[in-house]
Amino acid sequence: MRFAHRPLTVTLAEPFVSNRGVVTEVRQSLVTLSWQGLTGYGTALAAEPAELDACAPALDGASPHALRGVLARLAAARVRPNVAAAVDMALHDLLGKAAGQPLHRLLGLAGLPLAPTALSIGACPDDELARRGRQLADWPVLKLKMTPADDGSRAGVLRSVYGGRIWVDGNGSWSPEGAVRVARELHRHGVELLEQPIAPGALDDLRGVHERSPVPVFADEDCAGPQDVLRLRGRVAGINVKLTKCGGLHAAREMITLARHCGLRVMLGCKNESALGVTAMAQLGGLADHLDLDGHLGLADDPFTGTTVTSGAITVPDGPGLGASTGEARPGEPGALP
Repeated sequence: MRFAHRPLTVTLAEPFVSNRGVVTEVRQSLVTLSWQGLTGYGTALAAEPAELDACAPALDGASPHALRGVLARLAAARVRPNVAAAVDMALHDLLGKAAGQPLHRLLGLAGLPLAPTALSIGACPDDELARRGRQLADWPVLKLKMTPADDGSRAGVLRSVYGGRIWVDGNGSWSPEGAVRVARELHRHGVELLEQPIAPGALDDLRGVHERSPVPVFADEDCAGPQDVLRLRGRVAGINVKLTKCGGLHAAREMITLARHCGLRVMLGCKNESALGVTAMAQLGGLADHLDLDGHLGLADDPFTGTTVTSGAITVPDGPGLGASTGEARPGEPGALP
């Protein structure tokens, strides 16, 4: 199996603002695995070249049919989840291509209905929020990113112009007491769920917010991988699973299974990333209660096409493997692939 990687930078059509700052571009690494005339693609966010190079020994002589063994070797080498996720994606892509089947069909998920995806709105002034709410009136779910300065009233601004479902992502913005106050305000405006209201690492405080909040609380940063799911039982209403956090599709499936046994609802999420990563996660969409797979929609020069979204409705491609394909950029142009 031939392993290669290279940096790939994709720009956002508009800056995205959250309490973590302003994002104008997505820097990622494109991983390719070549095996018996087939090529599998994966993407890693925030990965250093040396970290990716360290994956090569685990792939020496490997095949996609030995996926679990490769992932076990990466875990033994303490490869970070975001890096392991890229290799995992590429292996699953190869596995589907070797079988000539879309991955979701190969996993037995064909025909399962997909929930509509949310579309995120970053931190912005109230007049801009109202404008976006009117503009997105036909979108079934909108997700508000909030900052520590927010008291929940921005949900009321959105509700005044928008009649659909509203989610809120706190990104760890508030203290436990502040989070409960915000949750009560969000409840007044019909907000459906509240994601990561307090900073990660304080699970007892998270339980306290969950027990007092009139809005269901979901864990994001507090749920990095399978090892976290059992610890969250009884402390939240649900979890947000992301490939770059957990290490790829294999770990994501394990998290979903554990969450079901723990009575937790499941959201599948993403970062600001190319359609390759979003399409990989969408393969598991039929297993989730909620989808937040909009990370590719605001990109200006995404070199991949794959999962399509029309007014919130997701369509997973029918091509073999992940079904993502390269765009139309020519070699030498930004985003062009080898």
